[in-house]
Amino acid sequence: MRFDQELGYFRRPQINKDLIAVSEIIKCNMTERMKSYLDASCTHSHQNVQNLSQLHNCMLGLQDILKKAKALLDESGCLAENAYKVVTEADQNVLGVIQEHVVDPLENQTIFPEDQVDKFDAEEKSASYASMMMVIYNMLKLDYTMQEKIVQSLSLTTSLPELETYCQMWNLRPYVDDDVMRHAWKSMP
Repeated sequence: MRFDQELGYFRRPQINKDLIAVSEIIKCNMTERMKSYLDASCTHSHQNVQNLSQLHNCMLGLQDILKKAKALLDESGCLAENAYKVVTEADQNVLGVIQEHVVDPLENQTIFPEDQVDKFDAEEKSASYASMMMVIYNMLKLDYTMQEKIVQSLSLTTSLPELETYCQMWNLRPYVDDDVMRHAWKSMP
């Protein structure tokens, strides 16, 4: 995140002229240019314009990142919903097959052909994948919401401690569980 650096440049403190060493340096090197510089609060107007331009570009970049993340989030949400629907339909089909093969309803014993058992295993894995997709989607949605709130709260008046906290939160991604993500990658065929 460059926003914090640019804001730091824009808000850098004035030179403390009350310090003895600084006042001596200023006194020894006082020229018209130095006087103008001190009168302008030790800043160059073109630097301020450049910093504001960079801050604006950073905001545009962050908003672009959010727009792309939102598109990916929406797409993953659709995929997760579709997976959930497929698993729900498969569960209903499994219930139908189980009811067809019940030998003794009182003891709940069933006899399945060998190929049906493999089908149940595959459907169980599909249900597991769909559940994992929903968990990941919800983690990413929370992460996106956090990032969106951070970007919306950035301004020229954002304090340095706030910026540092935002940067930490952005980098740490507290809503994304690394163990869940590793498990998801390992379980993919």
